[in-house]
Amino acid sequence: MNWNTLRGWLGTVIRLVLGVVWIWAAWSKLHSPRTFVQAVRAYDATPEWLSKAIGYGLPVLEFALGVLLIVGVAVRMAAIVSGLLFVVFLIGLIQAAARNLQLECGCFGGGGESTSTQYTLDILRDIGLLILAAYLVVWSFTRLSIEEYLQRNDHIEAPSAKRMRSDKGQRKYNAMLEARRKEARDRTMYINLSIGIVVVLVGIIGIGVQSDRAKIAGDITATNATVANGVVYGKKAAATVDVYEDFQCPNCLAFEQSVATTLDKDVKANLAQVRFHPISILDRSSNGNRYSSRAANAAICASDVSVDFFVKYHNYLYGKDKSGAEIQPKEGSNGRTNGQLETYANGLGLTAAQKTTFNSCVGSEQHKPFVEAITEKASERGVTGTPTVYVNNKKLGTNDLATLEAAIAKADANGPAPSPSPTPTPTPTPTKTATPTGTKKATPSGSKTP
Repeated sequence: MNWNTLRGWLGTVIRLVLGVVWIWAAWSKLHSPRTFVQAVRAYDATPEWLSKAIGYGLPVLEFALGVLLIVGVAVRMAAIVSGLLFVVFLIGLIQAAARNLQLECGCFGGGGESTSTQYTLDILRDIGLLILAAYLVVWSFTRLSIEEYLQRNDHIEAPSAKRMRSDKGQRKYNAMLEARRKEARDRTMYINLSIGIVVVLVGIIGIGVQSDRAKIAGDITATNATVANGVVYGKKAAATVDVYEDFQCPNCLAFEQSVATTLDKDVKANLAQVRFHPISILDRSSNGNRYSSRAANAAICASDVSVDFFVKYHNYLYGKDKSGAEIQPKEGSNGRTNGQLETYANGLGLTAAQKTTFNSCVGSEQHKPFVEAITEKASERGVTGTPTVYVNNKKLGTNDLATLEAAIAKADANGPAPSPSPTPTPTPTPTKTATPTGTKKATPSGSKTP
């Protein structure tokens, strides 16, 4: 087998491999457009309008490239576009690695925060795919393709040896070859132009369709929480602390265990107002049972009871059970069930009526749209991982107690004096005491003697 024959079959294999890769990548993103936009935002490299354009439009483009390559039409054009995309992907991965962002690439769905980033493998994979695309740019003719079928019509049988010996016969044959080559070039140009226009139109329509599919359906209101501010704990203070957390996040567990007591004291002393934003970005870390989303929903259900009950429930989910085991499930393990989430709350002092309402809220995932909305709002703000903490709209560089205390103290020093909530004085239980004969009973301070 000579090289001309071999490269056609080799190109066929490469073309089909790239086509399958593109369709696989597109299919995993098309079903969840909002999630992929959040994955694009996590790279923190594009403005909001471009992040949405990429998030909604890229899967459509990937699918179109996959179809073109598999059927074998406009192969060189598809290979050029593929190569450009792989270069862009490589730039995105390299800059994320250089900035030490802990992300999944989102190349085949998912994306966003990750504790097991493998940029090296992602970069090597994209380099390999870039090489395959470059092969098709250089040698675009492949077998078992529409292009091969069309080129069959371009073949011209050579005249007899007798006619080729004459100048007239050679000129006529060469003229026919050149005319057929021109027809092939024109046909290729028109096909590529037409396909390019179709792909652009499909991409524009796809962006609109995906944008519409990304809209959150359902009620995004809650009794004591809002999408913009989350659950607000405490009176207005000089320091406003926004805490973005995911109940599946192990770093959030460590953060809460180190700062919860201090934050609670600061709220009661009116040194800080805390706005809790329970978001869901780690469903994939709970073995497929969406603990991240369901726990966030349960927390908002708890806020419906009262803000104080939300704080109590929130702290319990980051605490330990009676046996001393962590409530938060380990990454990659089965998350807690809805029944367990209900049981945790029922043991924290709810009335019978409150238990019924709370259990119904958790079981039906009443606040699922709210969780989706608050997560999207956090993504738009630039929250790419959890915990993320802001004090007076300034993001903390490190999420430790000392940094948080320093930021709150600075805000308090520049703000109005705190007005602590008065601590209620418990009413003493009256006790009967023997009164000596001939003496009066002691009169409580501040009361009149009859």
